[in-house]
Amino acid sequence: MTYPEALEYTASLLKFGVRLGLERFRELLRRAGDPHTAFRAVHVAGTNGKGSTTAFIASALREAGYRTGHYLSPHLFDFRERIQVDGALIPPEAFARQVERLKPVAEELARDERYGPTTEFELITAAAFGHFAEEGVEVAVLEVGLGGRLDATNVIPPPLAAVITSIGLDHQEVLGHSLRQIALEKAGILKPGVPVVTGVTQEEALGAIREVAHERWCPLHRVEPAALRRADGYAYYASDARGLSVWLPETPLIGLQLALRGTFQHANAAMAAATLNLLRSRGLEVSDEALRRGLEQARLPGRFQVLHLQDPPRTLVLDVAHNQDGARALAEALEHAFSGRKALFVVGMKSNHDPAEFLPPLREHVERLWVSQPRTSPRPVEELLEVARRLHLPAEPAPSIPEALERALEHAAPDQPVVLTGSLLTVGELPEPYRSLAAEG
Repeated sequence: MTYPEALEYTASLLKFGVRLGLERFRELLRRAGDPHTAFRAVHVAGTNGKGSTTAFIASALREAGYRTGHYLSPHLFDFRERIQVDGALIPPEAFARQVERLKPVAEELARDERYGPTTEFELITAAAFGHFAEEGVEVAVLEVGLGGRLDATNVIPPPLAAVITSIGLDHQEVLGHSLRQIALEKAGILKPGVPVVTGVTQEEALGAIREVAHERWCPLHRVEPAALRRADGYAYYASDARGLSVWLPETPLIGLQLALRGTFQHANAAMAAATLNLLRSRGLEVSDEALRRGLEQARLPGRFQVLHLQDPPRTLVLDVAHNQDGARALAEALEHAFSGRKALFVVGMKSNHDPAEFLPPLREHVERLWVSQPRTSPRPVEELLEVARRLHLPAEPAPSIPEALERALEHAAPDQPVVLTGSLLTVGELPEPYRSLAAEG
């Protein structure tokens, strides 16, 4: 099987949609030799921030000398971003080999009425586990795809630690319509006795996580801004002219200079630091130097990524925010980075994300707005334009994301940011040569 054939087969499973549940996937892995039992793991769930948090943790583990797997979803520019070992994307031939091995097993399950068809996400996750086992990964950092309790990644044996980054109202059609319901789904990754780190601060959501942690005897470690410091917290963080500082129980990290920009990354880096500190008590050797280097060097394209373009000089900001909390974080990052300078925005959203929640937090930062659709699962342009009109934002449609971006760049002043946002799919349509510049980090 060639790499294009493997991608084609994987894409053919999209028609089966999202089918949450673990029985079918456990059987797929069993017949494939249980590759998920070959490595230890750190399991990360959350509404926002889980991708960046996994990147921080994986980077530090690599710096500490561990052969490290990193599983992300979805990808931004290259499908192979989803499966990485020591920062290297899975080679095309390796992905093809994993899919070729899994395809007959998936077809067997599809013919068995007890299990039914394998989904695209299940196949990719199984391929990741197979690649990690084949490559001798010691620790894999796994990002949950959707929710947690019924997500395919939740088949792993008890991990070294679990992380719940944040709770927000997202994917409500699947996860529930309250913070409590969504938190309970995310907390489904907690395994008996395994420590959990969380940056959740809303009492409704935190209460639900506490309940599950108590039921499963999971030590709960909260990470909070220093301004909200409570006596039972585990780690605290704040930023000043020196950079980000994180106070852990024994190790203060002062003046961190993160490559991942945006003030919202401070919470993610602090949660990663707290998790890595806990891993020391679980038998992993992570020095203070490796911890600092890993946090500072971590990279993940599309997370408040600022590109400085030439000919003509322009500033392009890429951010995959797609919900209300993400928009608030983006607004705060823009304020901090550009001192209130209004930006030109290019926005495209998926069909299951709501522009009426996404656009209002950005209102004060928008000078002008171009609206288009990502090619996959688009939200109708008319809906975004109607929300923009209600907010009194100058907005116009464009036939595609690349054309909308070119119009915004043409209108921008040299010192004015152009922001491409609204969905990971939208940022993923970034055209060349900007894409190569972004992929380089």
